[in-house]
Order: sequence, then structure tokens, then C-alpha cells
Amino acid sequence: MKFSKLITCSALFLLVACGSEDNSEQKQSVSNAKRDCNLTMGWESRAPYQYERNGEITGIDVQIFKKAADKMNCDVSFVEKTWAELLTDLEKGEVDVLAGATITPARESFASFSPTYRNESFTLFIRSSNTYDGKTLTGFLSRSQKVGITSDYFYGEEVYALMNHPQYSSLFIDSKSGEQSFFNILYSEIDGVLADPVEGHYIIKRKRLGDQIKASNVHIPSDSVAFMFSKKSVNEQQIADLQQAVKDMVENNQVQPIIDRF
Repeated sequence: MKFSKLITCSALFLLVACGSEDNSEQKQSVSNAKRDCNLTMGWESRAPYQYERNGEITGIDVQIFKKAADKMNCDVSFVEKTWAELLTDLEKGEVDVLAGATITPARESFASFSPTYRNESFTLFIRSSNTYDGKTLTGFLSRSQKVGITSDYFYGEEVYALMNHPQYSSLFIDSKSGEQSFFNILYSEIDGVLADPVEGHYIIKRKRLGDQIKASNVHIPSDSVAFMFSKKSVNEQQIADLQQAVKDMVENNQVQPIIDRF
């Protein structure tokens, strides 16, 4: 009786052990399954659009693109640099995709674009003690106040004209990132910074600058932004598939829920 029971237990142990090994091999096989492609996405710290959290690159733009890449069974890897550096890398084919890009003729010479997937506008953020209550950027600049901008960002035709105006051009101060410009306000190197309002309020909240920096009444009209693909490193079929994936997400209202989560 005891011997029979021992055999049964031994057999059961072997069965469980074998089953565990099979399950382990199956899981390893699934995790090691090779995907159809890998796309390198360039990013800069622009929370909540693109940022690092607990060692993972995430944000609105990142999550939207990863979902589009999943539809093509593609992995996404990441490279962090400044926006100006990333534009150069994309033109060379060293980076495959950038997010939050405005479509311009100059960029179309070396890049293809997805359908636009969200709007982006700009607000002038100023020191809390600044008394300017006007609604135009021209009025702010007329007081000889300096405005921080991020290198190679496109702020629209209105701002572009002011940046090239002989009276105001010297009042625009480049920096590598929008977040750096916020601190340049505190250091009195500039008097205001143009930033996406969602990004600007996020920086103020995260860096606890609410008692030192505020949004002004100056708002630059919104423009639509898209994903930007390198013509050198992403082939035509991949570009077409990505364009279709983003289009489907926009049309099926799969983008807004991602934006709302942040």
C-alpha cells in the first residue's frame, strides 16, 4: 500500500516537473520570438510627451508610436539627444523616427510624415512678478524682454517672422531644452519662455515652480504635429504601413484615450 502510494507520488512529481519544464521552454520561446523589424525612435525630455520613468521611456508620443509599431510587429528602441541633434541624425538615417514634428517643406526634403495625430500650441510663461498682461508676443518683445526658445523648434509663421525681425531677433535666446529655459527665467537670463502649455504646466508642477513662474496671456495658435520618418533608414513599405497605422488610430479614436491618461 505504501509502496504503491510512493510510486504514484513519484510519477506525479515527474509529470509536474516535466510540465514545468515544458511551460518554461514555451515561455522562453515566446519571449525570444523575433519580431519583424526594429525602429529607432529619437527622443528628448519633454514630459508628458517624451520622458523617462523608472528606467522606461514613456509619454504620450512614445505610447502612441509604440502602439502603431505593434501593428507592424516592430520593436522600438530609443536614442536620447537634443532636438537639433536628432534632426541631423534623422536626416543621416541614424535615427528612424521623431515625434511631435511640424511638417515643413525643408523637412520634407529628407523625411516622410505620418498623418497628424495631435495639436500643439505655445504659451508664453513668465516670472510670477512680471507685470506684462498683454496678449501679443510683439508687445512683450517691445519691452526689450528676452524669450527662451528651443533650438530648431518650429513655432509657427508668426513667431518665425518675429525671430527674423531686425528689432526683435536678438531677444530670442536658444537653449537645448524647454525645461532649461524655465530655469533660465529664474536665473534672469531670459524674461519668458515659449512652451507647449501642457508641457509647461507639467514642468512647473514637477519642479515646484508654481510660486515663481506663471502662464501669461500670450498664446500662439495651435498647429498639428506628426511622426517624422527618415527617408534613408525606413523603407517605403514601412513608411506606408506606419502612416496607415497612425491614420487608423486617429480615425478609430485610439489616440485621445492615450493623451487623457497623462
